[in-house]
Amino acid sequence: MERLQRIILNIIFCIQVLLIFLLFFEDQIQLPAWLQVAGRMHPLVLHIPIGMMIFLVALLLMEKWLDQAVAPVIISFGLILTSLSASVTALFGFFLSLQGDYGADALTRHKVSGVLLSFLCYFVVLLYQQKKRQAIFFGAGLVCFVTLVVAGHTGAVLTHGENFVLAPMTRGEKPVLTVETASVYHFAVEPILEKKCFSCHNESKAKGGLIMTTVEKFKAGGKEGTAFTEGHPEASRMIKAFYLPLSDDKHMPPDGKPQLSSLEITTLKAWIKAGADFDKKLAEYKASDSLTFITTAFASSTTPDQENQVLYTFPGLSDDKVAKLNTPFRSVFPLYQNSPALQADFFVKKAFEVKAVEELKAAANQLVVVNLSRMPVTDKEIPLLATFKNLEQLNLNFTAITGSTLGELKALKNLKLLSLSGTAIKAKDLDPVLDAPALHTVYLWNTPVTDAEIEAFQKEHPKITFIKDSFHDNTILRLSKPSLENEGVVKRSDKVKLKHTMPGVTIRYTRDGTNPDSVNSTEFKEPFLATETFVIKARACKATWHCSDVYESTVFVEGIHPVKMKFFNEPDPQYPGEGVTSLMDHRKGVSDVLKEPSWVAYRDKPFAAGFWFDKEFPKSMVFSYARNLGAYSFPPTDVEVWAGKDEKDAKLIQRIKIEQPKGYDANKVAALTIPLSPHSYAFYKIVAHPVAKLPAWHDGKGDKGWVFFDEVFFY
Repeated sequence: MERLQRIILNIIFCIQVLLIFLLFFEDQIQLPAWLQVAGRMHPLVLHIPIGMMIFLVALLLMEKWLDQAVAPVIISFGLILTSLSASVTALFGFFLSLQGDYGADALTRHKVSGVLLSFLCYFVVLLYQQKKRQAIFFGAGLVCFVTLVVAGHTGAVLTHGENFVLAPMTRGEKPVLTVETASVYHFAVEPILEKKCFSCHNESKAKGGLIMTTVEKFKAGGKEGTAFTEGHPEASRMIKAFYLPLSDDKHMPPDGKPQLSSLEITTLKAWIKAGADFDKKLAEYKASDSLTFITTAFASSTTPDQENQVLYTFPGLSDDKVAKLNTPFRSVFPLYQNSPALQADFFVKKAFEVKAVEELKAAANQLVVVNLSRMPVTDKEIPLLATFKNLEQLNLNFTAITGSTLGELKALKNLKLLSLSGTAIKAKDLDPVLDAPALHTVYLWNTPVTDAEIEAFQKEHPKITFIKDSFHDNTILRLSKPSLENEGVVKRSDKVKLKHTMPGVTIRYTRDGTNPDSVNSTEFKEPFLATETFVIKARACKATWHCSDVYESTVFVEGIHPVKMKFFNEPDPQYPGEGVTSLMDHRKGVSDVLKEPSWVAYRDKPFAAGFWFDKEFPKSMVFSYARNLGAYSFPPTDVEVWAGKDEKDAKLIQRIKIEQPKGYDANKVAALTIPLSPHSYAFYKIVAHPVAKLPAWHDGKGDKGWVFFDEVFFY
């Protein structure tokens, strides 16, 4: 035993010498990969000396009740192991400090206190072995314990930020921010960054040299430049980082930390697109600006502050049941910590299904806030929403409701706030719901309800605040873009229909790739049939309004179905979709959400699949692919078409080079048309090659690109 103790003590002594050397020459040290791994084990091993010290304190307090022959041996060996673990922890922490981006002052304090703790532990071991120095031993032990507390505190500052432990007691009363008084940044943007970004980008820990906690340093950016490009979210580094695969080291937030929701990303993108102004208030933005709509929705669905939390007495759902209600396009979460009340937010209009609302029946008694803004909700869903008996806030802004069933909501005894902006409701449809006993606020901006009708309502219901012109100004406003009613895959028997949320607009469109004008382009009067995939461009116009910006979308039309499909190269394991059936299940993906079963993706090998036909023989095909350049998703560089009677007979009949992007552009699901052959081949093999090296203008230049496909069509 004594020989083992001497060996361990010699190892500890060597580590102390090494720590002193590292302190003096840290600027000249370059760690090999295996020592970087050791450094990253610091958070794992740091708990060992803490536990050992607590154990030794308890042992020393009980020493007189232990066997006097055995106790000194146990305590001595325990002290040696504690010193060894403290030394190894300090060494691993030193290795870790050379890898991360931490605030210099906070890192120095933690480093010095950690190394000092290592020295003190070794000193305590030596003192214990000198029986005549018991008084000094206990004094050194006390200093050692205090140093442990300091080292732990400074470490917490590095990982969690300044004053993390005492923050609940010392933060004081937080000023209440409102959409009327606060800047859009402080009201809607900063809370997102605080929840998802500040923990890694603060004064104590500045990953990549980027500090977001102060406006000046956020504007300045980090080691790789600014975090955002004003007016261009698609070119902003922070936005690109959100869309990278989780496995990518540059994906933010890192894997294992809470990720941003679609609404949060949309809010940040809208703020950057609007100029990334830190001081501008909502009233200073144009009413047609997308940031106006998003911030308004944020304001009408903001959960109560801690000081104003309501005590709900109904039973809550288990965490497992709440987790099952969350999808990439629907977020369900407690109104605030430990509350049984729930809020449900819906995202991505293209992915919306009525089934997603029906599934909320599992939380019918717990839902207090439901946000369906800009979802294709119709009057048919209103009776279902009326069954959520504890509902207090309902956001139906810019939905497809007409108001015919709105009276059903009168049954909601707790309904306080109803947002109906941008809908086609009329006064006669609104009248019944105003009898809801708790209703106090109704948003009616951009609806057919007139000022005179609102004035009459106000006299009849003086306790209700009607908000119709909170965004009124004297400028001519721009219309929002029109949209397709039947987005996704259009069946050959279905007709294509354009729509707009505002009544009385004229929609003009083109199908040849040119931008429509307000006079000569075809006016949309009735739905029309389509036989093949095409790009539609449309704009809305109305007297006293500026015409909308051009709406562009690819209309994917159902094609010929092969009798058999087969992958010759399986997709990347990260993005397997649902196998080869994903290519013809008519489930369209979303370019901003690549971690979704609609997509199959390739990177290290080309896409290669075979298709067999027996009665109808195609003459062309269309790839539906994700164009998300920030997430490395590019069009293929070239496509090979093999054809023949069967798989063995197939020969290469053409190779098509695909034009590559010259710079960042907007994310979208795009169509890539490939001509096949005028001959009637029963078998086709299609090979599509991903980008081997990303171009010099891309942030990931030299890396491999991806190709993401969700559907294939044959015509």
